[in-house]
Amino acid sequence: MKNLINKLGVLTLIFSFLLVSCETVDFGDENVNPNSPTSKKTDALLTNAITSMPNIVSAVEPHYYVQTVSDVTYTSYSRYGDTEWSWNWLYTGPLKDLQEILDLNEKFPSEVTGGGSNGNQKAAAHIMMAYYYLHITDRWGYAPYSEALKGSENTSPKFDSVQDIYTSLLSNLDAAMGMMDGGGLSGDILFGGNMNGWRVMANTIKMRIALRMADVDPSTAASVFNSAYSGGLIGNGGDLHYPYLTSDAFDNPWQDRFQTRYDFVVSELLIDHLKNTGDPRLPYMADGTKISNGTEYVGLEYGLENPGILETNLSGIDERIIYDGTQQGGWIATYSEVCFAMAEAYQRGWTTVGDTQTWVRLGVQASCLRWGVPAATATAYANSVTLGSNPMETIAMEKWVDMFLQGFDAWTEWRRLDYPVLSPPAAAITGTGVPVRNGYGGLVPTQNKANYEAAVSAQGPDTQDTKLWWDTK
Repeated sequence: MKNLINKLGVLTLIFSFLLVSCETVDFGDENVNPNSPTSKKTDALLTNAITSMPNIVSAVEPHYYVQTVSDVTYTSYSRYGDTEWSWNWLYTGPLKDLQEILDLNEKFPSEVTGGGSNGNQKAAAHIMMAYYYLHITDRWGYAPYSEALKGSENTSPKFDSVQDIYTSLLSNLDAAMGMMDGGGLSGDILFGGNMNGWRVMANTIKMRIALRMADVDPSTAASVFNSAYSGGLIGNGGDLHYPYLTSDAFDNPWQDRFQTRYDFVVSELLIDHLKNTGDPRLPYMADGTKISNGTEYVGLEYGLENPGILETNLSGIDERIIYDGTQQGGWIATYSEVCFAMAEAYQRGWTTVGDTQTWVRLGVQASCLRWGVPAATATAYANSVTLGSNPMETIAMEKWVDMFLQGFDAWTEWRRLDYPVLSPPAAAITGTGVPVRNGYGGLVPTQNKANYEAAVSAQGPDTQDTKLWWDTK
């Protein structure tokens, strides 16, 4: 105690001396950490995280798995020449940015208000993370999640199961919607800071998770689905398209793919289906052949090793997609998807809202309108669609058509619903069937050996033929 009193006395004398002998002292930047600015730009982090979405919504590869696009030039891709796919860009890119938003809002809440209110920033970050993590686990299955994004603290994170990731995502989505407040949100190029848009997106992700769980945990799936519906889903006219611009730096990737080459055409399988059903979306999804002056539609058989046919004799992807793409070719979520989901929910006994036939017709009508079909034609065609003897097959087939160029979502729905019935091409390079997952990147088995082996032991062989947890049929 005596030592403490002596120390306090010395400090008092020093402080008194400073007060008496000095003017006001300005230390300038001497006590400011240049590596920890007082204004942290979380808005730029959010924008950057969103701009990774085109790698998902406008990717090429998944269209090969649902066989709606055929290769006319380099055919190894449609014959499953690639079996290993890296997820590094997701963890080091958008997920890292989103985690930084969460960390900054927790550690420096008063210094990040330029990005909006703390609640809104965290809500948007959690919802975007759910979008990316759902994409990861629906492609690869087991994946780093609970121990991911720890940096040098954990360079070998464990792989969590699809079921555990789903459970956590659902919890985080509900928590995110509870964080929303009356403040703003900057850097939001999806919804312009409108938090209702983020709420709808959160419920859309919940809806998708519910449907994917339908065959393995139907009671939980029904509860989640109805929670998403009551929370607010996309309404008529509320389709969400990635905000592509016409400038080269921010345009639709489909446009860039056709600037100097003509590698992709619409598959024979899709075009023949559209012809056979009299579907008015045909001229809005495909171009007529050059030799027929645009009056005839000819698809290419899927998965040929050497097509041996000029692309001018085939129907390419509609020019409004590949030479503009600001309104097509980049759908994130749509009202037609919601309608088909409601049809399935009714068919499964999860809801009493409407009925299967009505929701299917509403979905077809909305899809036709989105693709550009005139309203009267869209309505007439939708009213001609009947359920047939297998309503789930009808729902699946209508989703398959509707989700043309929504590659990864279309692939997930095909794996879930198993229609149309697809077979691998005769010239397939790998696998025993149409791919039902992506293989882990080539460095994963060596860089994270123990956790990789644990995941393979639990999930099954690291091949494109191993089905995920929810893919039971």
